[in-house]
Amino acid sequence: MKKYIPLIIFLFLFLGFNLFKVVTDVRPFFDWDEGIYAQVGREMIQAKSYLVPLWQGKAWLDKPPIPSLLYGLMTYIPVQHEISMRVLTVLLSGLALGLLYIYALRHSKSIFVALLTTIITSFLPAYLQRTQSLNVDVFLLIGWLGYVLWYRNLWAGALFLSFGVLSKSLLGYYPVAMVFFFEFFQWYFNKKKQKKEFILYLKNTGIQVGISTLWFIGMYFQYRGDFIQYHFIDSHFKRVTASIEQHFGQRTFYIDLLLEQFRYGIIPVIVSSLLLGYSVLKNKSKDAYFSLIFVPWFLFLNLTKTKIAWYLYPVLPQFVYLAVFLLSYIKKQWIQVAISVALLGYFFMGMIPLSSYLTTNFSTWEPHQRIALEAKKIGCEQLFVLVNNSTRTSYATLKSMDLVINTTTWWGNHPSMAYYSNTTTLFFYSIQEFESKMFAAKPGTCFTAEKEDWRAKWKFATLSKNSMFTLGKK
Repeated sequence: MKKYIPLIIFLFLFLGFNLFKVVTDVRPFFDWDEGIYAQVGREMIQAKSYLVPLWQGKAWLDKPPIPSLLYGLMTYIPVQHEISMRVLTVLLSGLALGLLYIYALRHSKSIFVALLTTIITSFLPAYLQRTQSLNVDVFLLIGWLGYVLWYRNLWAGALFLSFGVLSKSLLGYYPVAMVFFFEFFQWYFNKKKQKKEFILYLKNTGIQVGISTLWFIGMYFQYRGDFIQYHFIDSHFKRVTASIEQHFGQRTFYIDLLLEQFRYGIIPVIVSSLLLGYSVLKNKSKDAYFSLIFVPWFLFLNLTKTKIAWYLYPVLPQFVYLAVFLLSYIKKQWIQVAISVALLGYFFMGMIPLSSYLTTNFSTWEPHQRIALEAKKIGCEQLFVLVNNSTRTSYATLKSMDLVINTTTWWGNHPSMAYYSNTTTLFFYSIQEFESKMFAAKPGTCFTAEKEDWRAKWKFATLSKNSMFTLGKK
């Protein structure tokens, strides 16, 4: 237990700081992720659709159900949803850090490496932002780390694998492929495993994978071709082969993000990677192999066409681990302590000032949220939203290039409008379609557009105060 006392102390401080921030500085859900998962989770609970995510009453087949469902369950807690849902994320982020500590300790054999990996990861801007907001990435990280740690245990492995897969779909299977490669190599080439032992591993892995695929099987039988199109072709294949939904970036997009997070820390990352890679090739070391197990995912990211910053999140801990791994080669404890203090000092004073954590906010009340709340206040039965001219132009360009998917138009500029209006909210990408819907709408329907788009003939509209939008109710 002595090995885990530093972790317990740090997690107590980490959770305390983030819970205090979430509870005392309540901010609105921001777009995209928070607005989507807050609304989808609420709809799943209201409709008792525990296996199928829903958006505006329609099945959202792009994503598995676990993150939205768990966020939805937090609505039962009698506090603001901005607090209850974010508290769940904080707790999950703490769990991910606990698993990271165990992972780093197991493969580096150094408490200092494990503790530094955990502390620095938790305060990276990208990790901290996801700690205080609704997201899917923390679910995936827990699934990956848990499976890598306990894949030999049939039920623990099945639990963590299913958690990752039912949070981020096929990406959850990444550690299965990496572990299989290692186990196969150890048995077939290195002769370090008996055939019987390898077959047992295959049997357990087959059961684990089989359990995690049950949701996919159920969705296929219920939705058939639509599930294949939305979930696999649109949400997976197109993201790899095309820069869909305005997610563009240069070829070095993820490398630039990594350098932005690590700066000069990238130098020890490179040195550690070379040393561990050499150990894998020469000594066939399991610890060395598992110390690099998430690096191939980063390499794969650089090959994908769709560039999204938060895709880097699950591999950030891997690179922090590599940045401090060289400490494990130092045997004298006092030297390890001195270097650890110096590294933390440099991190919190030179790279990212500690004071910034207390003053950084990730969202604020904006006009689109205010207009949604006004729509809720006056009792709109539906809210029709004309997206701004920039988005309309971008959408037309992307559509002409076949860079949109079936659900692209579901979200508009601000998915959080659906949550805060608490009514059916539809987004329009054409003035003509918006206008035709307006004059054919039922009483109780509300419309909103930016001032420059609002037309004089829409005379039943009234100007909303404190907002750049115009709201009409017929």
